[in-house]
Amino acid sequence: MTKVTVALPPLDEGRSAIIEVAGQRVLLCRTAAGLHAMDEHCPHQNFSMEGARVRHNSVMCPHHGARFSLEDGRSLSQLTTKALRLFPCAARGDVLDIDI
Repeated sequence: MTKVTVALPPLDEGRSAIIEVAGQRVLLCRTAAGLHAMDEHCPHQNFSMEGARVRHNSVMCPHHGARFSLEDGRSLSQLTTKALRLFPCAARGDVLDIDI
């Protein structure tokens, strides 16, 4: 993994956004626990997670409803057993350090 620093977009708690990191689209979510970065594609059917719903400590694919833990990426639904790949990240003021 390579640490990359990008501008941190405004993102309210309970929301998600797609950002570009080192030429790769990444889904960024904010919860009460902080920021979470992950692969932009759902492992269920490889659709984009853009517009994903964030609830408590999970994220839901907007296409088929597959849910994943934001703690470790594991599937929380019966649609797939595949995990969502998470990327370690940390905010520093108005920038985000992310390990891609």
